[in-house]
Amino acid sequence: MKITLKAQSHDFPVDVQAQTGVEVAKCYQCGKCAAGCPVGVELDLTPTQVMRLVQLGQREQVLASRAIWLCASCQTCTTRCPQGVEIARLMEGLRIMARQAG
Repeated sequence: MKITLKAQSHDFPVDVQAQTGVEVAKCYQCGKCAAGCPVGVELDLTPTQVMRLVQLGQREQVLASRAIWLCASCQTCTTRCPQGVEIARLMEGLRIMARQAG
């Protein structure tokens, strides 16, 4: 899937960390989260792509994605992450942020 970048929000990674407590900068894009995701085939963005878009400040694209709503919160991604990034927790926080944004 090709990702098209739009205007960046440099505050977005900071906002996400404040909302979730997840240090998105720790993700180095190894892909283990996406490889283990049981609903990965249904997602428009893999967990790895969501993490990268958050890092790049792509607020609109992340909050509009289906991935944050289809995440099963099963913790497989979090368990597989060698950096200990709590991706499932991040997804929950992104759902809250999407609701707040309307």
